Amino acid sequence: SGVFAALLASAGAITGTLPSPLLVSGSDRCYLLMPDGTIGWAKKGCGNIHRAYAVGAHVYWSNGDLFRTEIATGTTTLFYSPAPKEGVYGFEARPNGNLVVAENAIGFIAELAAGTTNPILRFAASPAKKDGSLPPVHHWFRMIRKTSQGSYLVCCSGAAIVREFDARGNLLWEQSAPPLAFDALRRANGNTLVSHLDAVTEYTPDHKAVWRFACTDAPELKLANLCGIQEMPNGNLVVGTYANGRKDGSRTTAFEVTREKKLVWSYASTGDKNMMTAFRIDPAVWR
Repeated sequence: SGVFAALLASAGAITGTLPSPLLVSGSDRCYLLMPDGTIGWAKKGCGNIHRAYAVGAHVYWSNGDLFRTEIATGTTTLFYSPAPKEGVYGFEARPNGNLVVAENAIGFIAELAAGTTNPILRFAASPAKKDGSLPPVHHWFRMIRKTSQGSYLVCCSGAAIVREFDARGNLLWEQSAPPLAFDALRRANGNTLVSHLDAVTEYTPDHKAVWRFACTDAPELKLANLCGIQEMPNGNLVVGTYANGRKDGSRTTAFEVTREKKLVWSYASTGDKNMMTAFRIDPAVWR
């Protein structure tokens, strides 16, 4: 039925030490992977989930629409659907509970007030390629984040560009990246990390690539299609993958790597082909 599942045997294996629970977006489910390899919570019947965030008593997750599941009961509601089809893949939960949403099928960015669908701002954002043409609507926008300066970083995946807009919708900066630009985050040093399937690359404001972790840097993991990224306070990166899981557990679906490209832990799911988001979370905030 897709409701609460407590301490079920995990379908997969952890290599190394997972320091804290992992909220993952798998194939047709999102779940909380505990450090001991068990599943502490799960929601099934979700379709192809791109991102999930724990916010208070709920988990928000996106698969073309934005849904909200109550952690304690598993009750799920359709939370936000700006378009009949392919409306939301990329979104971010902010520390104050606001949600930043990339409205994929209609080309807008919105920030919703905490717990509501009321926009505190909303503006048009171009998903166009450099030549002005539009990619297929499925690949207008992927992940989006708000920076500490109040701007909005959105991955225009089909255009292979990361664009930054101010709160009025003015274009501030853009960075071309190898296809397919999936996730981007602004580091404290002002550089921008971008995941683009075969690697995660760090770009300076003047567009120089100064660091890169490529799938080929860890051949033992059999990586492909790097997607969601999370930067930990020590600079480590937690990374999820798309279409890389195998039933025999032979390929890594999520992992953490240091800035020196040393592996901290890896997870090879036997039940999830896709794991586009894998976020380590503080167990104290789980309700």
